[in-house]
Amino acid sequence: MATWIVVGIALLGFIPLLIVLWKRQRVKKLVENGEHVTGVVEDIQEHMGYKRTRSFRVLIRYNAGGLSIPGVYKYTSYNRLPLFETGKPVAVIYNRDKPEKFIPRDVPQNKGLLIFTIIIAVVYIVLCFFLYDFMKKEGL
Repeated sequence: MATWIVVGIALLGFIPLLIVLWKRQRVKKLVENGEHVTGVVEDIQEHMGYKRTRSFRVLIRYNAGGLSIPGVYKYTSYNRLPLFETGKPVAVIYNRDKPEKFIPRDVPQNKGLLIFTIIIAVVYIVLCFFLYDFMKKEGL
């Protein structure tokens, strides 16, 4: 019984890592298979967040299959990315099957979230070893 409880808790620690890896894989697939076009930044909305962070909503209009599509790209940062200025052209990659799904091409990847979720998974494994040892000593 103790073994299954510890394994279940250890697997919970890997769920955030799996989500981050899945999203990174989707972005990689979009970059490889998506359609590359140039869009124009139409509007930038900025909202103050917690502890000096700001969230940004960037409205980018791009042409996909003859249609003019407005897309919203959201990100959180301490500073506005210099890539986004109103009226400035920006390279966009969109999904051919779902043209409303897009990413700006030159936005840097956030490796901090990946590292953080790896740390969470390792901490869960270490804690599970201690928990398993404790449960065995107590006869659970």
